[in-house]
Parts: sequence; C-alpha cells; structure tokens
Amino acid sequence: MDAREVAIQSAIRDLESGVYKSQRAAAAAWGIPRSSLRARLAGHLPHAIAHENQQRLSSVQEEFLVDWILDEDSRAQPPSHARVREMATRILRLSNDHDPLGQRWLQSFIARQPRVSSIIGRSIEVARADAASPAVIRAFLELFERTRIELNIKLDDIWNMDETGVALGVCTNTRVVARAGKRKAYIKAPGNREWVSIIESVSATGRKLRCMVIFKGKSLQTTWFPSELVPDWIYTTSENGWTAKVIGLEWLRRIYIPETTPDPGRHRMLILDGHGSHIDIEFMWECRQHRIHLLYLPAHASHLLQPLDLAPFSVVKSKYRHQIQELCLIDDAAPVKKERFISSYNQARVDRLSDRVIRAGWRATGLVPYNPDVVLSSSQISARPITPPQPIQPIHISNPIYRTPQTSQDVYQAQQQLQQSESLSRNTRTVLAKAAKAISQAQSQAAQLQASNQLLHQKLDSIISTQVRKRTQINPNDRFSKVDTIKRAIDRAAVKMATSSTSRAA
Repeated sequence: MDAREVAIQSAIRDLESGVYKSQRAAAAAWGIPRSSLRARLAGHLPHAIAHENQQRLSSVQEEFLVDWILDEDSRAQPPSHARVREMATRILRLSNDHDPLGQRWLQSFIARQPRVSSIIGRSIEVARADAASPAVIRAFLELFERTRIELNIKLDDIWNMDETGVALGVCTNTRVVARAGKRKAYIKAPGNREWVSIIESVSATGRKLRCMVIFKGKSLQTTWFPSELVPDWIYTTSENGWTAKVIGLEWLRRIYIPETTPDPGRHRMLILDGHGSHIDIEFMWECRQHRIHLLYLPAHASHLLQPLDLAPFSVVKSKYRHQIQELCLIDDAAPVKKERFISSYNQARVDRLSDRVIRAGWRATGLVPYNPDVVLSSSQISARPITPPQPIQPIHISNPIYRTPQTSQDVYQAQQQLQQSESLSRNTRTVLAKAAKAISQAQSQAAQLQASNQLLHQKLDSIISTQVRKRTQINPNDRFSKVDTIKRAIDRAAVKMATSSTSRAA
C-alpha cells in the first residue's frame, strides 16, 4: 500500500470515528484531494484494484513475484530485469497466457510495488559474498575490540598493512577531438603493462609509514630511478613482482618494527590479510618477539574490513591514473618506465594519502571508532536470516462451499452441498467437474515434479560424496596464538636433525 492510499484510508477511519466532522477537514489533515476522499466514500475502488483487470498479472501473482525477488536479493543474487521478465512470463504461461509482455511492463510493475526498486547491481566474487556473513564480521570486530582492551593497545599503535598492484602504463579512455563523422577514435597509449606491487601501512590515528615498492626482476637497476628526488622508500624485486616470505620479513624488519616502536612495555597491533607471507612462522615469531599482536582478517572480507581498501588505495590510485593521463597528453606514445612511475606515484601519495583519508578508511570498517553497525549494515554483507512470521491459525469452516478447494474431493463435496440446497444446471455441474479434474491433474504433476526433484538431489548428493574433500582452511589467528609452541617444535626438530647429521658424519 503506497503513501497516498494509506492517507486515504486514515482519513476515512478518522471520519468514521468522529475525529473530523467533514470530508474537507479530513482531506486537508491528511493532505489528499477532497475529490479523492469523496470518491472513495462513494464506493470507488483504489486505482490499483480498479485497474487490476488491465494488468497482465493479478495482484496475487504480482505479490508472489515480489516475494521471489526479495528472496533472491537476500541470497546476494538479485535478479536482473531480464530474469524478472522471464519469471513473469513463466507465471503467465502457467495461466495459459502466451502473449509477450509489453516493453514498459517492468517499469509499471516496479511503480506499483513499493517493496522493490530498480538499482545498479555491482559485481562481487562469490567467495566474498559467501564469506561476508554477519556472524563472521561480528566475530572479527569483537575479537579486535576484546584484544585491544585486554592488551591496552593505544590507537596510535594499531596499524593496517596491505599490498596493492599498480599498472605502469595503462591510461583510461578519454574524449578526444577527431575528424567529423567518426564514431570511434583510437589513441596511442603507453604500452608498458607491467605491474608493480606496493606495501602500504597506516595507523588508526592517520599516520603512514614509508612504503615498500616491489619491482618484477632479479635485481634493482639504477636506470629504474629518477635522476633526482628519489623518494625515501624501500625498493626490492621479486620474480613475479609480488610479495614473498623473504620480502614480508624485510618489510617487517626494515619498516614496521623500527618506525612504529612504542614506549617500552606497550603492545602494537597489526591488522593484515592471510597472505602466505604473513602467516609464515618466521614472520609470526618476529612479531611475537617485539610485542606485536597480529590480527588476521577473515578470508574474502578485506573489501569490508581492510582500512586501506576502503578509502586510501582508491583515492591514491585515482590520482596516480590522473598523473599517467597527463603524461599521455604530453606524449601519447611515451612509455611509462619505472622512473616515471616512481615520480607519479610519489606525487599521488603526497597529494591524496592524508590523515583525513586514512581515518576515513578506518571509520568505514567500524574498527576505529568502534561501531560494528557501520559495516554490518553494508549492502555487501549477506542478508541476515529473516525470521518467518508466525503462521496464522486457519479458521475452520465446516461448510465446504465457503472453503477454497485444495483437492478434487473438496470440489465434489461443494457440488453435493449445493445440490442439496438448490438445483444445479448441467453447465454448472460440467464446470465443477472440470475444475476438480484440473486440480487433480495439477496435483499429480506437482507430485511427479517433487519425486523427480528428490531423485535429482539424491544423484547430486552421491556425486558430491565421491569428490575429493577440500582441505579445511586453518584460521591464521589461531596459528598466531600458538606460534610459541610451533616455534619450539621447529627448533627441536632442527636440533635433532643437526645432531643426527653430526653422528652420521662421525
């Protein structure tokens, strides 16, 4: 029921209860035209009901369609316009209506149904959508706050680190001036599509550390760097241009530990994802030795809980792309070499990676300031399970004439009851008999479909049971809590192996 209909019904109720003495006063109080109120009191039906016979789907069918849309939306798979039209067409075909829907049917349907609307759907990986459940997110947020309080960690000692990739020479599309009559124009762009990895670290109070830049290669080359004003970052290489275990330790020892050292006795917290280089025992042990508590994000949830992902990276990358675009304007074909990348990214970092942007990233995660509702209300979180309403107890009606027939027997009973009170024409008896037959056939078909569905589920279960089981993923937070025990076991094994080797050599 839309707002206008609610207002009309409220005005009628107030008139009947004596709150207002005249139609004019009631209409003015509820902000509706007096003519609309007068027409409704005269027995005119609401617009939606009066014109229902002009709609392709009945009100009951449209309500079913709306419920289906909401159910699909709650599963993080809201239907596209095409899928909604397809479902509506299926409903019509079940009613033996095979005419196609009109071009504007969907717009009219959405306008009639206040519970649904047309919005832009944004893609999200299945793994991310499944992992982003309220229970998982809430558990992580509570673990963060509990750890912070137990260890008395100051906000200035809470950090987030993450790695991101930046393309050296990809320019975005832009408008150009070309010969009249052309619909498209291709422009030359820097051809270097190499990626560079960058490790950034930011605190909950808006501070940032020096970044680490990882080039693809075997060793650093002097030609990669600008001739002057080289940023004071840490530069290294890897075979694929991404972080490895050794690089993760190097970042920890050369950047994080020395640049964030707190007062003696204070703990630090480092929030990071479960990348292989971060869950390495040596990495964990190094952190434990320096009173650094590692807190790992839930798998596939960094788009909700990683402060760097929620503001800083997008803002800095946008500025970097703008810098590259300016290089394109100067010389469209000039390759963006590593030295140009360093200059452009440094400028973007200086201009955009401010304390305000950093704090905005933390605020969007609900971590600092601590506010779980900020992230739990996100549209990217799988919908909470909806508590079904309590079923309404059906009113028992003894006379079969006034009951909606559920089976063919109900129709036959109603027919017999009618024959006792009044004579039925031959046509009426024929219609009732056909209705009973149709219900019987429909129920038979439904039973057949249920049986087929059950058989298919049994086959699917048997196929799944024969597949190789996946390895259970270990929670890195549990691993970090046991790093002392794991480290001692590794050391004992190393000593035992060394002793055995010495004995064999002797």
